[in-house]
Amino acid sequence: MDAAQNALGRGDAFEWRVKRPRILTPLFPASLLSPGSLNVERRVIGPEHDVPWPTGAAWLEYEPKVAAVLGLETSTDEPFDPARHLFGYTLVSDWQARDASGAPVVHADGVPIAIGPCVVTADEVDPQVMYLQVKIDGDEVAKGNLNGTARSLYRTIEEASKTAPLSRGDALALNPFSQSPSEIWPGALIELAAEGIGTLRNSVQR
Repeated sequence: MDAAQNALGRGDAFEWRVKRPRILTPLFPASLLSPGSLNVERRVIGPEHDVPWPTGAAWLEYEPKVAAVLGLETSTDEPFDPARHLFGYTLVSDWQARDASGAPVVHADGVPIAIGPCVVTADEVDPQVMYLQVKIDGDEVAKGNLNGTARSLYRTIEEASKTAPLSRGDALALNPFSQSPSEIWPGALIELAAEGIGTLRNSVQR
């Protein structure tokens, strides 16, 4: 903070200002575990960033997710303990490209995953009662709290940590809603909001 204050106090500070500032993703997880996801390397984008429309896609399948982020590595001798290993929570917007027949469109790096707008530490939020809302083009398509999803997150991380050690910054994301994924078209605006975390907002390129 002192360094920032000193920099802003310089006479030429405003000559270096960013004309169109934007929030970057708060996390580049070394591993983002998510049941059902394709085993491909995925790019990560932040809030307010555009999602590029993938070549060959007829539509996108959208899934809102909540991610638990590790702050301490695990081992096979010491599996996951939420009180000890968990750092916090963030939001994830996940897309899967589909062709006209509904089959997955597989690219080398997939459709980017959006993560954000921040990671809230575990002591600042109760995941059992966290309220979430999903809007597409301003229309609410899903809402509710995590309920048992938090316990499912813990259980899945614990099982994964028994198989192989997990590192700091690794995360596991689950869809808290039981309904089918939403169909997304070019130009759509997707907003995933969670109480205590904020809103992850992304537009799909036309």
